[in-house]
Amino acid sequence: MKKNKKFDLDEFIKKNKLDKKKYINSESLKIKSIPKNIIKDLKSAYKKKEVINRFIVQYIKKVKSETVAQDNDAVKKQIDLFKKNYIENVMPKKINENIINLYSMSGAMDFCKIQLLLRSLSTSMGNLWEKIAMRSNCSINPENEFGTKITGVDLISLINKKPFYIQIKTMEDTLTGSQSPRSEKELLLHKNSYFVAAFDTGRTWHFKSKRVKKLRGKEFWSLINLDYDYIVKEVGLMIKEIENKYYEVTKTKN
Repeated sequence: MKKNKKFDLDEFIKKNKLDKKKYINSESLKIKSIPKNIIKDLKSAYKKKEVINRFIVQYIKKVKSETVAQDNDAVKKQIDLFKKNYIENVMPKKINENIINLYSMSGAMDFCKIQLLLRSLSTSMGNLWEKIAMRSNCSINPENEFGTKITGVDLISLINKKPFYIQIKTMEDTLTGSQSPRSEKELLLHKNSYFVAAFDTGRTWHFKSKRVKKLRGKEFWSLINLDYDYIVKEVGLMIKEIENKYYEVTKTKN
């Protein structure tokens, strides 16, 4: 009988994303025992996290060993990349997009364009928080790192030497009330998990779970060794610059 090859972390780290994905998927198929309370849609996520948990603590330590804590330059670079792409690529498409809604039907074209822009900006920024968090010296995004998605998980962070599986939204009420039970089930797959609002706005939480801990603003970012006040400042400057660019472009057109 052929023996299974012993897992070599250093060898695994050197693999490309596709090969990492293949390994995780292959190993997850070998897992047959799944708790009865896991719903069908989350069985795959359960198996993948079981495989990942075998090595994730040492993996994060190794791949993040040279990442600097509280690296504001890395955070700013990520925000600047987002801003540049949004202004140069996304904004022009949204400004030129033709859509029929109540605003355009009423001839209120400024409202129509602004609504399109704000929707796209809000959606796009959801991914930005993940990318900023990935600049942390203790956090990875499983899809970016392993090429595989764990349902409901945006980050895996090493906190107090334990892997925490994290779902991150922009504000406390970004998630709708009807989505809350689903998010709770997704996060309860993991021994350690957090539901996070990237910014502390003081709004009422729509995530109502009593079993999954909620974090917002500084209490989250400080746990992954990033400077919340700096993030708020730079994101604010970015949004203002995008707004100014919008008015500059639309004024020129008019």
